[in-house]
Amino acid sequence: MEKLFFPITNEEDYVYVEELPSETLYSHWKEKGLTPGNPYQLGGLIGDVTLIEWGKRHIWEEGELQIDPIQLEMARYLNSKVTQLDFRKHHSPLPAKVITSEEHLFAEMEEAKLPVVLKSEFGLAGRNHIIFKTPSDSWKMSQVQKRLFGFPVVCEDWVGESRFFDFSTLWDVKEGEFFYLTSTSMWIDPEGGFRGIRIGGGENEYQPLFLPFVYDLVKNLNNLIPKEYSGPCAIDGFLYTENGSTKVQPVSEFNFRYSIGRILWEVRKKRKTKVETVSGLLVLPYPKQGKLDEWGILEKLEKELNSDLILLTPVRDLSDKAYQNAVLYFETTVENETTVVETIWSTWNEPN
Repeated sequence: MEKLFFPITNEEDYVYVEELPSETLYSHWKEKGLTPGNPYQLGGLIGDVTLIEWGKRHIWEEGELQIDPIQLEMARYLNSKVTQLDFRKHHSPLPAKVITSEEHLFAEMEEAKLPVVLKSEFGLAGRNHIIFKTPSDSWKMSQVQKRLFGFPVVCEDWVGESRFFDFSTLWDVKEGEFFYLTSTSMWIDPEGGFRGIRIGGGENEYQPLFLPFVYDLVKNLNNLIPKEYSGPCAIDGFLYTENGSTKVQPVSEFNFRYSIGRILWEVRKKRKTKVETVSGLLVLPYPKQGKLDEWGILEKLEKELNSDLILLTPVRDLSDKAYQNAVLYFETTVENETTVVETIWSTWNEPN
């Protein structure tokens, strides 16, 4: 995922990566009208730089990235789901609490009204959570150390069965003040895993419903967000039904960093995409069977769907070992969106 910065950079930029992108992928970005920066590994870059990273943790000193303890502590504070329970207080209709130990967990699960979900204090893109739907799921408690990295964890009511729309609102934060950019909709699988995100095609039909709730939430953050923080923020939330009415969960988590939705927004800006055009990012798992010919599949799909497709991350490393996921960008019309997404997904996952 580190290579996701390349598609939004300019030719004069340097992009620090642990592994260089392949010449094929680098040429692909240029052929699609992007202006990827120079891949850079440690050594050889001297002078002052303007540092942009996923989440602010480093400073640039004497030609090297160095952890800044102050920024690291602020990043941990802002992105902790435990801390965020204070941010979302009085704005979340779903009960949530902090569980601090294994003994505390066993006691809570004996009393809990299922279903509930346990979330790690720090986690990404719908990963690092465990859902308990029935008492027979009690065996999953043994997974806490491995999947949630230990305690503390957050326990929240789970409404996956009635959850029908996931969104993310994108913001710039400057000196503690929030500036709205746009809202996106997300594709989430039944177990809460992230599959992709989309923007465009006109105003979303649900936006008038959820956006006022998110604005109310943001107004109450002034004294909780350090004035020293400036950078991106994504606020994820969802809609669900309860007793026949629609409920708004304005925030399930805050991401004070570059999110995949922010990357999509930046790519659209880079490509000067029209408002009426739908664009999205799909997180595509490497198929379980067979070897994937990604370039052949992209060529086939572009012709079949008459759609612009850009592979934003490599499918495999330079030693030809496949990554678990790849990120694909697409552009299409509102009318063709469903067909494009479903065709990409099925073709990618059944390449043979």
